[in-house]
Amino acid sequence: MKSIQALLFTSLLTITSANAFELSDITDRLFEDNLTGVEGQLKDAEFEFQVDSVLLLDERLRKNSHILVARNRSSVLIAGQAKSAELKAQVQRVVLETANLKWTQGDVNQVEPSNAQVCGERASKMAANERRRFNLKTVAECSTVNRFYNEVRITEPMTELAQSDDDVLRATITNRLLRESIIDKAETIKVVVSDQHVYLLGDQLNQSTADRATALVKSMPSIKKVIPLFRF
Repeated sequence: MKSIQALLFTSLLTITSANAFELSDITDRLFEDNLTGVEGQLKDAEFEFQVDSVLLLDERLRKNSHILVARNRSSVLIAGQAKSAELKAQVQRVVLETANLKWTQGDVNQVEPSNAQVCGERASKMAANERRRFNLKTVAECSTVNRFYNEVRITEPMTELAQSDDDVLRATITNRLLRESIIDKAETIKVVVSDQHVYLLGDQLNQSTADRATALVKSMPSIKKVIPLFRF
């Protein structure tokens, strides 16, 4: 038995050593912020989870608002309801601070890393070196997010039942887009639904596809408003 365990340990050590460089490459790639495909979806989900967690820790926001946070590559949307303009502004401030973002002067939707001076070509090389030492701070500051939409409406937060209805509507919309062959995979368009207001995000489709998707969603019942936020 001991000889078998020793053999297995030796084999594992050999495999681990042989794949060490590949694992390092994968780790570096997961720290990047400009990923696409499945890795990009994971980065989007990580961003959303991080911001949602911070919002939930704020008791005042938790009791007086219902906020949806969605990221699609370089665009971030916050939607939902807040009881006052003050709370809406607080939500925006919390999200921007958590994501290390700030407004670009003169543009209502444009944002940049809050520490933009570290994100030039020289800083990119420095960040690559820092990533190998597992320093995530620079990578976070150099987020590729450059467009921010605050669609939070000032009204009473939705009930849990209404939120469930929105979830069903979102799934129905995505299914229709696939069934009508407007998109060939669900992640091509990120559908966000809040109180029957539908937001469409995507940057991997052409104008014709975006127009068809928007028209289809507008034709569906139980939708109050469609807000396309596509980028080309």
